[in-house]
Amino acid sequence: MKLGEMLVALTSLARTGWMLRGIPHSLAENVAEHLFVSAIIAYEIAVEASRKGLPVSPEKAAAVALVHDLAEALIGDISRRAELAGKEEVEERAYNNLQVSAEMKALYIEYKKQTLEGSIAKIADNIATYWKARRYIKAGYMEVEDIMIGSLKTALETAESRGIREIVENIVERLE
Repeated sequence: MKLGEMLVALTSLARTGWMLRGIPHSLAENVAEHLFVSAIIAYEIAVEASRKGLPVSPEKAAAVALVHDLAEALIGDISRRAELAGKEEVEERAYNNLQVSAEMKALYIEYKKQTLEGSIAKIADNIATYWKARRYIKAGYMEVEDIMIGSLKTALETAESRGIREIVENIVERLE
């Protein structure tokens, strides 16, 4: 898939989990929006972690977050509800078929291997989902509460395992 086609797909593809819970397609966040918000959050987490002495690159953490779902341009946004066996292998094959630089593919590998920057990107992915779910709830879409709770729980657990829970809690407070 060519770069332009990938960008069209990412900006057009609504995230499936929202629609499965009643968010109309016209209001559902698309994958590109999610990637952008994840990257901003990852950058902020990494800046704070760097200030606390962790050897982390905020730019790299943001870049990892920005590319973590690019494979969805080819395979779509597969909901966790699908419980699809082999989903990770399908995503990896799709990612390898994208016409992007080797450097971009290396960032995706960091996400999968959960390097420090990859872990921060994963935390940011979940915080971005939590933040969006809160916005939907404020708009009256209570069906997304399980996504909100689960995303925050996963983000905090990952942050705890990396010793940055306090930083992530601070970022979450700043999103309120």
